[in-house]
Amino acid sequence: MIISTNDRAPTGTIKFMCLNPGDILAGRYQIIDRLGQGGFARTYTAQDLQNPDRPPCVIKEILCREPEKPDVLAQATRRFQRETRALQTLGNDSRIPQLFDHFDDENGKFYLVQEFIEGVPLTQELCQGQQWTEAGVITFLQEILEILIFVHQADVIHRDITPSNLIRRTNDGTIVLIDFGAVKEISTFTSNSRGEIFTSQAIGTTGYMPAEQYRPRLTPQPYNDIYTVGIVAIQALTGRHPRNLPHDSDTGEVIWDYSTSDRPMLQVSDGLKNILNQMVRYHFQQRYQSATEVLQALDSLQLPQPIALPQPIALPQPIELPQPIALPQPIALPQPPGRLARWNFRWLLFPVAGLGAALAIAYFIHLLLRQQSSLDRVERVSAGEELIIQASPLWSKQRAIKEFAAGNYPEALKLFKQSWREDRKDPETVIYMNNALLMATKAEYYTIAIVVPIRRNQDGSIINANLAEELLRGVAQAQTEVNLGLIAVNDNNKDFPGQEFIEPKGINGKGLRVIIADDGNIKSEAVKRANSLVAESDILAVIGHYTSDMTVETVDIYNVNKLVAISPGSTTEELTRKPRNFFFRTAPTTSIEAESLVTQLFKVGQEKVIGFYNPNSPFTASLWEEFQKLSKTKGISPVRINGFYDLSSKDFTAEKAIKEINKINNNGKTALVLIPDAQVTNALENAIEMIKANGDRNWIVAPWTVYEPRTLEAASQLKSIEKLAISVFWHPLTSFDKTFPENAQKLWGGPVNTRSALTYDASRTLIKALEMQPEPSREGMQQTLADPNFKAEGATGIIEFYPKTGNRKNPPKGLAHIVRCSKELYGFTFVPIEFPTAAAAGLKCD
Repeated sequence: MIISTNDRAPTGTIKFMCLNPGDILAGRYQIIDRLGQGGFARTYTAQDLQNPDRPPCVIKEILCREPEKPDVLAQATRRFQRETRALQTLGNDSRIPQLFDHFDDENGKFYLVQEFIEGVPLTQELCQGQQWTEAGVITFLQEILEILIFVHQADVIHRDITPSNLIRRTNDGTIVLIDFGAVKEISTFTSNSRGEIFTSQAIGTTGYMPAEQYRPRLTPQPYNDIYTVGIVAIQALTGRHPRNLPHDSDTGEVIWDYSTSDRPMLQVSDGLKNILNQMVRYHFQQRYQSATEVLQALDSLQLPQPIALPQPIALPQPIELPQPIALPQPIALPQPPGRLARWNFRWLLFPVAGLGAALAIAYFIHLLLRQQSSLDRVERVSAGEELIIQASPLWSKQRAIKEFAAGNYPEALKLFKQSWREDRKDPETVIYMNNALLMATKAEYYTIAIVVPIRRNQDGSIINANLAEELLRGVAQAQTEVNLGLIAVNDNNKDFPGQEFIEPKGINGKGLRVIIADDGNIKSEAVKRANSLVAESDILAVIGHYTSDMTVETVDIYNVNKLVAISPGSTTEELTRKPRNFFFRTAPTTSIEAESLVTQLFKVGQEKVIGFYNPNSPFTASLWEEFQKLSKTKGISPVRINGFYDLSSKDFTAEKAIKEINKINNNGKTALVLIPDAQVTNALENAIEMIKANGDRNWIVAPWTVYEPRTLEAASQLKSIEKLAISVFWHPLTSFDKTFPENAQKLWGGPVNTRSALTYDASRTLIKALEMQPEPSREGMQQTLADPNFKAEGATGIIEFYPKTGNRKNPPKGLAHIVRCSKELYGFTFVPIEFPTAAAAGLKCD
């Protein structure tokens, strides 16, 4: 007999009470044996003593993470009741286990009693190296998709469709889908200091989960399950576990249809190949959106006859054959690799017998040459030996980079100076010039890195580097302040930038070297950059990543490797919920930004606000969540128009969204909040189109991602732009450090914006931490920044951190609006909202 105990695990851990054979649970279920245990639940076989003629059943035990917290336990109980109702409905289908009973106890343990499916899991049929025929894969897909149609119609998303959760039933050979993920989510509920309850861990299995499913706060969707089914089908076709399949370094797409010298090209039709590729696309918007769509596509195929597996192609052996080269795969949290190295491939041409073999080898060479080209580009980490930012640099800059790479630093310094005189706005040149100065003068220095996002085409060509340059200007200005302290009065570097107006701020007689890295605003690339940077032992801290999406993806890499990452732009609350010792940020969190936006709507008498955002962006999802909470406290009702709210959707159009808004806005007191991500998708472009389509009819508030020249261009196309407020964390007119905007104007030949100010502050913060250590180290940087007495001064104010979260104390906040100014770009400019006109802000526009 099981006796209740008060033995509980510490908060944040899962501790199961062990049930042994013969134990009786709930007075009726006698334990037969334990089936297994995962991170979320433990399962047993049992006999129902009240129904002795019934076959054995399965007991699943799920433990609430924090049962001592009433709110968490209440939330877990509500979710359990909701999911058991769903399971009861699903159990009406013979391809899903029937739910017999469910109950919980006072210790926060929840139990499901389900039908035992006698059979074998699909893992036994998907042995490594064993490949299914195309016909077999199509039959499998049709069978599992029919189950999914029923499941999704019941408004349930499985979230963990893996071979181990697909059972081939013994008596009829039917596949049965078991172990739904939603119930397991109960064990992940936790709460923070503000009493907010949230899911702390993604549900699913690594290798089978789509990228968006790693964000536990996102609402599960049918396309999550479509991805996992596609991956299982690819595993069946290739005979390879998903973890052994490479991914395209530029797009994140799974690479599965290729050959190697010991592995022939798969014999699969283009039709099935296209269907599988669309099922497992990296971006969920490009996948099938329903199981019905996939099934219809499969039905249009002509089912091939089963064929024998192709035999490996026999190749004549030359004197020396190249060894097979494994394609690189995305790395989550590997051990730090060695020093940065370039990849080089050397090929030997050899004769191939047969047209089919020739085509296979040609395709393989094409694929690997493409991969080689990608790897040549993909490093994107440079201290001056490689061009990162500009698509068409000046001749002098190109020459300077070649000289730097060759170790001829005096000549590189000379050429970088020439390039800067010809293009004063280029921060990459200034950073490389600083680095060349350090090397040419053989100065001692400390090294930090900055990671910036550059939007690129598939071939690596630059689409837009404006955002990256804005970030680099702040770092370059702070670096110049330090290194000017190393230049003697009679030095040959009297023409070094900033000497006439910048006060030198050296670091105990040493200089500052800056390494630039580009993550491309692509998660797989961000992971690679992070792994490259942690492997460079002389890097003492990293400024970055800029977007919340990239920071969430990489923060644990820096934390595990004990390298401080200080972000100038990541505001999502998701980074606060699981604090990391080595993460800090100079930007405020989304709750701070939401407060400014909601307060503005309250001031102008708005009663309702319609939200538009990217639900798969940690930043925008977090800001919308915080915005909703604060809106309600001000009596403003937040609304989301289903089918029209996703700014990142490929089907989004401003005109259709405005039509839907007009149906709701019947009293003129309905506002819009536009929350595009930081140029990870096309959400910003859609937000700007919304501003234009709105035509100043409704009030619009937006975060600092809309603080863009393109927004000013949109304003120039409107008759008026009075009902727009954008959050801003710094403005030249309200700068805490008055010398920063003045020096920036002189250094760059024009003003800088919030992004430059926040990266300047991140740089000044790291510089202060370096100054405070006798012998700076990575762990010393973390300890210094986390010290309650640490303070640094920057453009946006005094910088200090909460030690437990890395969040900034007293973060900056404010609002800006657009005013006319004929001398500015497009005839408009941003000013703090407290200044009604350009003249009131002291600007000379005539």
